[in-house]
Amino acid sequence: MNDKIKLEKIKDAIIEMKEITEDGGIVIVEGRKDEVSLSDLGIKNCLRLPLNVPIFTFSEFIAKQNRNVIIMTDWDDKGEKLAEKIKNNLENMDILPDLSFRERIKKLVCKDIKDVESLNKYLIKKVYREFGVTIEQFL
Repeated sequence: MNDKIKLEKIKDAIIEMKEITEDGGIVIVEGRKDEVSLSDLGIKNCLRLPLNVPIFTFSEFIAKQNRNVIIMTDWDDKGEKLAEKIKNNLENMDILPDLSFRERIKKLVCKDIKDVESLNKYLIKKVYREFGVTIEQFL
Protein backbone atom coordinates (compact mmCIF):
# COMPACT_ATOMS: atom_id res chain seq x y z
CA MET A 1 0.00 0.00 0.00
CA ASN A 2 1.46 3.38 -0.94
CA ASP A 3 1.85 6.27 1.50
CA LYS A 4 -1.00 8.33 0.05
CA ILE A 5 -3.48 5.51 0.57
CA LYS A 6 -2.15 4.92 4.11
CA LEU A 7 -2.55 8.60 4.93
CA GLU A 8 -6.10 8.65 3.58
CA LYS A 9 -6.97 5.64 5.76
CA ILE A 10 -5.44 7.33 8.83
CA LYS A 11 -7.38 10.49 7.96
CA ASP A 12 -10.62 8.49 7.84
CA ALA A 13 -9.91 7.01 11.28
CA ILE A 14 -9.08 10.42 12.77
CA ILE A 15 -12.23 12.00 11.35
CA GLU A 16 -14.34 9.16 12.77
CA MET A 17 -12.68 9.54 16.18
CA LYS A 18 -13.32 13.29 16.10
CA GLU A 19 -17.01 12.68 15.39
CA ILE A 20 -17.32 10.21 18.27
CA THR A 21 -15.62 12.56 20.73
CA GLU A 22 -17.68 15.52 19.51
CA ASP A 23 -20.74 13.41 20.42
CA GLY A 24 -19.38 12.91 23.95
CA GLY A 25 -17.25 9.80 23.50
CA ILE A 26 -13.93 9.52 25.30
CA VAL A 27 -10.50 8.32 24.24
CA ILE A 28 -8.28 6.56 26.78
CA VAL A 29 -4.56 7.30 26.33
CA GLU A 30 -1.49 6.44 28.37
CA GLY A 31 0.00 9.86 29.03
CA ARG A 32 0.00 13.62 28.58
CA LYS A 33 2.02 13.55 25.34
CA ASP A 34 -0.48 11.13 23.81
CA GLU A 35 -3.30 13.44 24.84
CA VAL A 36 -1.53 16.45 23.29
CA SER A 37 -0.80 14.60 20.04
CA LEU A 38 -4.45 13.62 19.57
CA SER A 39 -5.67 17.05 20.65
CA ASP A 40 -3.42 18.63 18.01
CA LEU A 41 -5.18 16.40 15.47
CA GLY A 42 -8.55 17.69 16.67
CA ILE A 43 -9.48 14.74 18.87
CA LYS A 44 -10.80 15.99 22.20
CA ASN A 45 -12.11 14.24 25.32
CA CYS A 46 -8.94 12.25 25.92
CA LEU A 47 -8.51 10.75 29.38
CA ARG A 48 -5.04 9.81 30.59
CA LEU A 49 -4.48 6.74 32.68
CA PRO A 50 -3.80 8.08 36.18
CA LEU A 51 -0.43 7.13 37.64
CA ASN A 52 -1.50 6.31 41.19
CA VAL A 53 -4.87 4.70 40.53
CA PRO A 54 -5.29 0.98 39.83
CA ILE A 55 -6.49 0.19 36.31
CA PHE A 56 -9.58 -1.52 37.72
CA THR A 57 -10.57 1.62 39.65
CA PHE A 58 -10.00 3.74 36.53
CA SER A 59 -12.11 1.28 34.53
CA GLU A 60 -14.94 1.59 37.07
CA PHE A 61 -14.78 5.38 36.70
CA ILE A 62 -14.97 5.06 32.90
CA ALA A 63 -17.88 2.61 33.09
CA LYS A 64 -19.87 5.06 35.23
CA GLN A 65 -19.50 7.74 32.54
CA ASN A 66 -21.88 5.78 30.28
CA ARG A 67 -20.21 7.08 27.11
CA ASN A 68 -18.63 5.57 24.02
CA VAL A 69 -15.06 4.56 24.87
CA ILE A 70 -12.12 4.36 22.48
CA ILE A 71 -8.91 2.78 23.74
CA MET A 72 -5.86 4.36 22.11
CA THR A 73 -2.81 3.05 23.95
CA ASP A 74 0.62 2.71 22.35
CA TRP A 75 1.38 -0.31 20.18
CA ASP A 76 4.39 -1.46 22.21
CA ASP A 77 4.19 -4.39 24.66
CA LYS A 78 3.13 -2.15 27.55
CA GLY A 79 0.41 -0.51 25.45
CA GLU A 80 -0.85 -3.89 24.22
CA LYS A 81 -1.14 -5.19 27.79
CA LEU A 82 -2.84 -2.01 29.01
CA ALA A 83 -5.35 -2.08 26.16
CA GLU A 84 -6.21 -5.71 26.87
CA LYS A 85 -6.54 -5.12 30.61
CA ILE A 86 -8.78 -2.06 30.19
CA LYS A 87 -10.86 -3.83 27.55
CA ASN A 88 -11.40 -6.86 29.79
CA ASN A 89 -12.28 -4.71 32.80
CA LEU A 90 -14.79 -2.64 30.83
CA GLU A 91 -16.36 -5.67 29.17
CA ASN A 92 -16.87 -7.20 32.61
CA MET A 93 -18.77 -3.99 33.47
CA ASP A 94 -20.96 -4.31 30.34
CA ILE A 95 -19.09 -1.58 28.42
CA LEU A 96 -17.82 -2.47 24.95
CA PRO A 97 -14.75 -0.33 24.30
CA ASP A 98 -13.67 0.36 20.74
CA LEU A 99 -10.15 -0.78 19.88
CA SER A 100 -10.70 -0.65 16.12
CA PHE A 101 -9.13 2.80 15.70
CA ARG A 102 -6.03 1.71 17.59
CA GLU A 103 -5.75 -1.43 15.45
CA ARG A 104 -6.35 0.41 12.17
CA ILE A 105 -3.81 3.13 12.89
CA LYS A 106 -1.28 0.71 14.38
CA LYS A 107 -1.43 -1.46 11.25
CA LEU A 108 -0.72 1.57 9.06
CA VAL A 109 2.11 3.17 11.06
CA CYS A 110 3.76 0.46 13.18
CA LYS A 111 6.79 0.23 10.89
CA ASP A 112 7.46 3.95 11.37
CA ILE A 113 6.30 4.86 14.89
CA LYS A 114 5.49 2.93 18.06
CA ASP A 115 3.36 5.32 20.08
CA VAL A 116 0.43 7.71 20.00
CA GLU A 117 2.54 10.70 21.02
CA SER A 118 4.49 10.46 17.72
CA LEU A 119 1.37 10.34 15.54
CA ASN A 120 0.88 14.08 15.04
CA LYS A 121 4.52 14.79 14.09
CA TYR A 122 4.57 11.74 11.84
CA LEU A 123 1.45 12.92 10.02
CA ILE A 124 2.70 16.51 9.70
CA LYS A 125 5.81 15.28 7.84
CA LYS A 126 4.14 12.59 5.76
CA VAL A 127 1.14 14.70 4.73
CA TYR A 128 3.34 17.58 3.61
CA ARG A 129 5.68 15.25 1.71
CA GLU A 130 2.86 13.36 -0.04
CA PHE A 131 0.22 16.07 -0.54
CA GLY A 132 2.09 19.38 -0.12
CA VAL A 133 -0.43 20.66 2.44
CA THR A 134 -0.52 21.20 6.19
CA ILE A 135 -2.12 18.68 8.50
CA GLU A 136 -4.94 21.17 9.17
CA GLN A 137 -5.68 21.42 5.45
CA PHE A 138 -5.53 17.63 5.10
CA LEU A 139 -7.91 16.92 7.97
